[in-house]
Amino acid sequence: MPVDRGGVTRFVNRSDVRFVQAMGDYAELHTPDGTHLIRVPLNTLEERWAAAGFVRIHRSTLVCTRFVSELHMDDGRCTVTVDGTPLQVSRRHTRELRKHLLQRGDGDQ
Repeated sequence: MPVDRGGVTRFVNRSDVRFVQAMGDYAELHTPDGTHLIRVPLNTLEERWAAAGFVRIHRSTLVCTRFVSELHMDDGRCTVTVDGTPLQVSRRHTRELRKHLLQRGDGDQ
């Protein structure tokens, strides 16, 4: 994924992306090396990256399920933890996320 910053184009591998958050017309890619803005709508990334294990957990967030280390349920509210970062899961997306996490298998971690 090409990322422009200060006149320099860097390339971020999708396999390094832990989660993505919508930022207006941009998407913010979160990797171990930091965050990177790209001008691609979240809906487009959701469609293109679904086969790679990315699932929408909120209207503004996609997460790569293989990096989800914890899922918390508290009074009907769901939160996942990715690289130590808690991310809110909307009620609308909770069932689908749980399905994906259960399907990923025990041997992925």
